[in-house]
Amino acid sequence: MLIDTHSHLNFKAYDKDRDQVIARCQEKGMAVINVGAQFQTSRTAIELCDDYNNFYAPVGLHPIHVYDEDFEIKDYQALIDDRVVAVGETGYDFYHITLKRDNFKDKPQDEIIAKQKEVFLKHLDLALENDLAVILHGRNGIEGREVYSEMLDIVKEKGIKRAVFHFYSGSLEIGKKITEAGYYIGIDGPVTFKKNVEELQEIAKLIPLDKILIETDSPYLTPEPHRGERNESIYVEHVAEKIAELRGISKDEVIEQTWQNAKNLFRLD
Repeated sequence: MLIDTHSHLNFKAYDKDRDQVIARCQEKGMAVINVGAQFQTSRTAIELCDDYNNFYAPVGLHPIHVYDEDFEIKDYQALIDDRVVAVGETGYDFYHITLKRDNFKDKPQDEIIAKQKEVFLKHLDLALENDLAVILHGRNGIEGREVYSEMLDIVKEKGIKRAVFHFYSGSLEIGKKITEAGYYIGIDGPVTFKKNVEELQEIAKLIPLDKILIETDSPYLTPEPHRGERNESIYVEHVAEKIAELRGISKDEVIEQTWQNAKNLFRLD
């Protein structure tokens, strides 16, 4: 089964035509994991599971939102039931810190990182308490710090057994360390781009296929040939096609293996 393991069809970008976007997923017979980025979008992701087949929900507070609202474990705990398959997305976003994003602009860098870490650790505690997988968000951007290495050290130290490094954009070397530790990496639309993706394509080619998930991160990161448009979950098939091309195997093999990977990570039925 084709699966988009990281989408945000619960976001405002789909308010006008969400039913039609999801109908295209249902017609394809695919599965979708809709990821929460704040409390309300986490709740909306869960509600979508009641309305559509093969929809699943994680719950979490994205690291760019750690000053927008509090991450109260008890509130997120109250959301968790059999529709919830993971906690996240959570982690470090060094990129938006250096951009001085609106809610970061008046705060010292070290303070923001400390806040993101505090919330990150709370997510890991919630995942451990409920025996759930973790969806990790990481973006580099601070000189002298490597976000994926730092997050890898943290999840290993906390004893997290099931996790995916979503929208992986690190090096092949660190990617190998992540997968050798038993975790997964998520590959998204940029793998299909025509320029400046040589290392990502090398990762898609050389990382063991049984440690790769395919994602859209809709509405962002739209793959070729739809680049420039709003992304949709059905476009994850283009990611599978590109990985198959790079590895010299069939698209069906990529789809089947990444479905099995998702089932293993998220314990899907």
